Amino acid sequence: MYRFRAAYASLGHEMGKLDFSALRIETLGPTAAFVRGQWHSTMPDGSTPHGLFTLVFRKFPDGWKIIHDHTSAE
Repeated sequence: MYRFRAAYASLGHEMGKLDFSALRIETLGPTAAFVRGQWHSTMPDGSTPHGLFTLVFRKFPDGWKIIHDHTSAE
């Protein structure tokens, strides 16, 4: 979501609505997880960019954090 905001909330751009689907979560142990899915965006101009993503989460003392993000557009 952070990268989405950085790319689409800048001057001259309006943020659309971001949704996720087809989520698959696999635990890799008590402090790690792997997440795959699809992202879909509906922009104010009516365009609908979409694609796939892969995330690796790690649990730290202050909570779960994304340590790796691969996102691609279709």
